[in-house]
Amino acid sequence: MSEERERRLAANEALYREVNEQMGSLNRAFDLTRRTLKIVCECGDRECAERIEIPVDDYEEVRCNSICFIVVPGHNRPDVEEVVREDRGYEVVRKFPGVGRRIAERTDPRAS
Repeated sequence: MSEERERRLAANEALYREVNEQMGSLNRAFDLTRRTLKIVCECGDRECAERIEIPVDDYEEVRCNSICFIVVPGHNRPDVEEVVREDRGYEVVRKFPGVGRRIAERTDPRAS
């Protein structure tokens, strides 16, 4: 995979992660009793708009790691990431070392 393509995929994933963070904040602010969040697939495909329902605790666990993203099953990119967890309706992928990982770390909205 070219470095430019890897950079583009990582930027798309980071964008979806940011959208999900904002949606999660709004969900928590308006309904503290919710046990799940509906988020957008964080795959690198800019055309993807599939939704995932994920338990809040699972979402928070994934968000603790800058290089992990939540995707619809089968939306992973084996050349730049590995599936590290499979659950009902979603997978968690972790970026391999390289440009994509650096972008994921740099764009993490929760990084201090």
